[in-house]
Amino acid sequence: MKLQLVKKYDARAWDGVVVPLGEGNLNSYQGPWEQELAAVRASGRFEGKTGEIFRFSVLSGGVLTQIFLLGLGKDWSLEQVLESCAKVYRQCQELDLRAVCTDLRGVCPQFTPALFQKAAEAAALTGYRFDKYKTTPTAPGIETAAFLCEMPERYEAALVEAEVSAEATCIARDLINEPPAKLAQAAQELFKETPVKVTVYGRDEVERIGLTAFLEVGKGSIYEPKLIVMEYTGAQDVESRLGLIGKGLTYDSGGYSLQSSEFMETMQHDMSGAAAVMGALWATQKRGLRINITGVVAACENKLSATAYVPGDVIRSMSGRYIEVNNTDAEGRITLADAVTYAKQCCGVDRIVDIATLTDGIQTALGNRRCGAFSNNRALTAQVEKGAAAACERMWELPCDENLRRVLDSRVAHLKNSAMGSSVGGYATVGAMFVKEFVEETPWIHLDIGGTAWTTECEGIYTKGGIGFGTRMLYETFKVMEKEGTQV
Repeated sequence: MKLQLVKKYDARAWDGVVVPLGEGNLNSYQGPWEQELAAVRASGRFEGKTGEIFRFSVLSGGVLTQIFLLGLGKDWSLEQVLESCAKVYRQCQELDLRAVCTDLRGVCPQFTPALFQKAAEAAALTGYRFDKYKTTPTAPGIETAAFLCEMPERYEAALVEAEVSAEATCIARDLINEPPAKLAQAAQELFKETPVKVTVYGRDEVERIGLTAFLEVGKGSIYEPKLIVMEYTGAQDVESRLGLIGKGLTYDSGGYSLQSSEFMETMQHDMSGAAAVMGALWATQKRGLRINITGVVAACENKLSATAYVPGDVIRSMSGRYIEVNNTDAEGRITLADAVTYAKQCCGVDRIVDIATLTDGIQTALGNRRCGAFSNNRALTAQVEKGAAAACERMWELPCDENLRRVLDSRVAHLKNSAMGSSVGGYATVGAMFVKEFVEETPWIHLDIGGTAWTTECEGIYTKGGIGFGTRMLYETFKVMEKEGTQV
């Protein structure tokens, strides 16, 4: 989809025109269709309440144009604008409108560049398609989304940000929606001829480095586990470096703790954390942010076979801690444990953000549109909260409850990998507490996107399949870190 700014309504013929308006502001708006607008005013059928849409058609010069009056309500927030605009652009997509103009003259000058960015992101994200394997491609939908305003230069920087942010999210969505992905190859292709240095380690190298717990998880698959390290140095004069860890289970059957077929159907999305990491890093290098980041993804499959690890195994992690495996379907945290240790010991990071489809329990707690956050550092959490708010990706901090740590106590090892057999609940917290054990004192935040990574319905900016959740949150967080500095 092409996003553009225009200064005149007659820049081209439009299939659809969106007119955002605040509540009660219809009377002050002057459009090219005054006769139709007068009828709408007289009818009182459009008040401009949040998310309200009134559509009518205009025939001019032999061209039929759909007009959408879009209500933004009284107080405009970023999320309100994103959701309202997504709602109307989704209707434009369903009507197969190819060229859509959004007339901002009814909301300027109150419509800030930040609000504009959300409107532009809504247009781009609702247009996402994944149809490369379809014999007959889906309808293209909106091909050009233009924004009409009298001073387009005011929004030029925001338009660029919207394009980058939306493209990064779509990159993540593509990675998730692919059949069990070859993440290492995808990373190398994505960052080819960019400032991001990608190093991929195979099984033998990983074993030499010492990520033994990670290798245990991948033993059941015929595909070789890969450690993917992506290094971005945007601030040569700064020593501080962020460790960005993404869970990269390219397929998760559950292993011998087998999942039901209902869940296995979409288990290629268990690498959504890795996809968010790659998408956010792509956006970061694209915009040249002054921040240093090392992304680490321990990528493998969790399969059932004669060589797979089994419940009852005791495995050694890179940290030297031994883990009793009591649930092979709690594999993601084992790979994260080694990835976190690797980032600390080999990459010189001084703080860590990890993002993972770690638990189903987080969806029970927070639903499917808000991720959970667990942290040992308030300053780092505050930066991520600002990034989440700017991205309109909801998160909620939950406690690292030491009282729940006891359920991981093992009879034979340092700790067990799950609360299997326990009735204490708090399973998202238990998963986070496992990872925290390996983080030790390093400032850290864990984002559990177990409920937000995949959707079965088209709603707002989301299209069925991989959501790419966390991509924009991470990118916006990096911008906060660039602005505020890296000390936490």
